[in-house]
Amino acid sequence: MALWLIAHDIDITWNKPHCPQMNNRVEKMQDTTQRWAEVNKCKNLEDLQTKLNQQIKIQRETFPVIRLKNKTRLQEFPQLETSRRNFNLQDFNPQRVYDFLAKKIFTRKVSSAGQITHFGQKMVIGSQYKEQYVQLQLDKDKVEWIITANHKYVKNASAINLSHDRILNMTIFSKNDKITKLNVS
Repeated sequence: MALWLIAHDIDITWNKPHCPQMNNRVEKMQDTTQRWAEVNKCKNLEDLQTKLNQQIKIQRETFPVIRLKNKTRLQEFPQLETSRRNFNLQDFNPQRVYDFLAKKIFTRKVSSAGQITHFGQKMVIGSQYKEQYVQLQLDKDKVEWIITANHKYVKNASAINLSHDRILNMTIFSKNDKITKLNVS
């Protein structure tokens, strides 16, 4: 989901993994909304969206908040109504994802079979690297992973799971693909 949001130019507030308490107000609000909307009873996505919209409207417009002196959120923050951003599919740009990921270095342990999995993509690194750690960094222009071990170049690998369609459809981690055999560049 995060990469989809980045591709749509939506800013994200990052928490440490498994630390929802870092953003406890949002986490609590999401929990409350989920319970009020009874998402487990929804028949389909349209039903879910309708119920979520109803509960958001109640929380924003009719539910008084004690810490806001019994005002609603909308009364206290009228910009909630005017600062909405309409969704536009034309805003989608996978290059934002590539730019974001290119700033990161990922470490993976090579299996005893000489493989790694990265972003749902299985890659053959080579048996000479089994049980060792390799680093991956995205070449944002070629959309390829540059793979190194001990600061030495190993190979490039096409980042097939980071295609336009996979980011747009949020299927980056789909496990339906077979192992990708990589050619040494």
